[in-house]
Amino acid sequence: MMPNRTERPAAPGRGNDRPGGAGRGRPGAPGTGAAPGAGGGTGAPAGGGFGKGGRGRGGTQGAFGKGGAGRGKQRKSKRAKRQELEQMSAPSLGGVSVPRGDGNSIVRLRRGSSITDFADKIEANPAALVTVLFHLGEMATATQSLDEDTFALLGTELGYKLQVVSPEDEERELLSNFDIDFEAELEAEGDDDLEVRPPVVTVMGHVDHGKTRLLDAIRNSDVMADEHGGITQHIGAYQIVHEHEDTERRITFIDTPGHEAFTAMRARGAKVTDIAILVVAADDGVMPQTVEALNHAQAANVPIVVAVNKIDKEGANPEKIRGQLTEYGLVPEEYGGDTMFVDVSARENLNIDELLEAVLLTADAALDMRANPNKDARGIAIEANLDKGRGAVATVLVQSGTLRVGDTIVAGTAHGRVRAMFDEDGGNITEAGPSRPVQVLGLSNVPRAGDTFFVTGDERTARQIAEKREAADRNAALAKRRKRISLEDFDQAVAAGKVDTLNLILKGDVSGAVEALEDSLLKIDVGEGVQLRVIHRGVGAITQNDVNLATVDNAIIIGFNVKPAERVADLADREGVDMRFYSVIYGAIDDIELALKGMLKPEYEEVQLGTAEIREIFRSSKFGNIAGSIVRSGTIRRNSKARVLRAGKVIGENLTVDSLKRFKDDATEVRDGFECGIGLGSFNDLQAEDIIETFEMREKPRA
Repeated sequence: MMPNRTERPAAPGRGNDRPGGAGRGRPGAPGTGAAPGAGGGTGAPAGGGFGKGGRGRGGTQGAFGKGGAGRGKQRKSKRAKRQELEQMSAPSLGGVSVPRGDGNSIVRLRRGSSITDFADKIEANPAALVTVLFHLGEMATATQSLDEDTFALLGTELGYKLQVVSPEDEERELLSNFDIDFEAELEAEGDDDLEVRPPVVTVMGHVDHGKTRLLDAIRNSDVMADEHGGITQHIGAYQIVHEHEDTERRITFIDTPGHEAFTAMRARGAKVTDIAILVVAADDGVMPQTVEALNHAQAANVPIVVAVNKIDKEGANPEKIRGQLTEYGLVPEEYGGDTMFVDVSARENLNIDELLEAVLLTADAALDMRANPNKDARGIAIEANLDKGRGAVATVLVQSGTLRVGDTIVAGTAHGRVRAMFDEDGGNITEAGPSRPVQVLGLSNVPRAGDTFFVTGDERTARQIAEKREAADRNAALAKRRKRISLEDFDQAVAAGKVDTLNLILKGDVSGAVEALEDSLLKIDVGEGVQLRVIHRGVGAITQNDVNLATVDNAIIIGFNVKPAERVADLADREGVDMRFYSVIYGAIDDIELALKGMLKPEYEEVQLGTAEIREIFRSSKFGNIAGSIVRSGTIRRNSKARVLRAGKVIGENLTVDSLKRFKDDATEVRDGFECGIGLGSFNDLQAEDIIETFEMREKPRA
């Protein structure tokens, strides 16, 4: 190729700020460097060369010519090359590049995981996943804990199947990191390793039916009570010795009467109770809390022994109690059933020994009461408190193995070395076997009721397990809410094999309506492989205890002309419990039937706007009764739908807020904490302390 003989002036170069002289070479093109030439080169805006006439300095690229030389390419860092390669290979979604799965890739995440945790699993940039989630209509930070639904949405979009690890699997994976496998340990045990252990008993029943007095009578019947000097210290549980068939048998009692504590421990995953004693007063009969306690025990599949108390009182009718409980599935043995009934009097100490005999016979007939005492201890924390002089004090129930002073234990998020142990009499003991309740000193902090404990090999392992548990609990609490079964997704859950029973809790304004609703629901033809089960029914407002039971047993709450009590709706929303409210019985029946058949259509749902408590009633001949109220939650808006509640029961439905005033001025809305006057049109049946609840109907797409 012949050189270009045309002479051109050289462009100014940045190297030495001197204009380039004439030369025979061509000027360098911008950004590419100078072309080879026989003579000099010129500086260029983005590239340059060296020649006779002058020296130009390029930006990032240069070229070498016959008459001069340019600066070479700068080398990219390894990180820049890797990012460039990832951007070239990864598909773009929402304007960012993210690695995609094949649709069958499974990613397992712990409860309360964040986008960063998910990004680490798929080797993606967390900021890119935040952008993808934003384009999907969800806003979250990279470190924010997300719920299962949000992760499922993100995983589906990226081609991954996300599995949120259950608390049980999470605990199993955590312990496996420390080479702890309790399931393999149980499988390795033989019959020769097991020994008979005492049964663990909880006393439940209606208030004022004599539960506490019965426990006192049982403690006084202890054949070894004199040797210990009686009960001197309350530790939440105690063990007695009873003479049974010429032998001394021990029975452990959980000294927390009431099904609330029983269910709270079940909610923590603790299986503590072997047998429940249901106390019913012979002169009072079956009461609402009696039914609640019965339902809670049956939901936990715990054998029941009925103690018909107060038979010494005038008007006592034990046979009436037997007939009433037969309606709830507790059929006495004398009627051909399998439930033992014992007539007792806690005040007069009548038939206490017969009641203990019934407990032992039920335990021998229905349960395998054996455990291995020759291993490290495992058990449950029953209760705990912080003592000013002794620090964290926990009452634990050993379920297997033997706990000794000096052992290092983990109890929930607490850990420590057992410094001392005390029995129910306040005496020091050095070891505790299966079914033995003891008070333990030496933990780092106070565990929760229902937390499991076990012995570890060293204190460092115990501390690490406790810290990881605490972090997992904290992340789970930061997640939006726990996802539980609902009517919309019941058919998908059945198809996926997750559930085969729809558990219901029925609450109504009168017992007749509840019974009619239950009878109608149980007559629904649910089809093969699916069951409908009413685990509890009652009269009155939906309570916190109802939500706790629904949480434990994955149930749906049906309210018939009743509403939740104070703060119960917030608890249900936090726990993910599905609550449905009906005023027509056929509406509830139709929804349940359609849910069982997987045919539910989109519907409108009620969204609460605000609640106001009536403080005073102002009577007006022109406007009717005006409710002087204070807004307790949310916002009260004019023209919104309203209802009036009195003691949890609906007394006014399908109402409208016709007028709303702040002092003498009309208002369109009044917010939480402010006072106002509310007019409900022609509805005048208002009293002080009534609750006005406003709401609106919004379309709810079903899954």
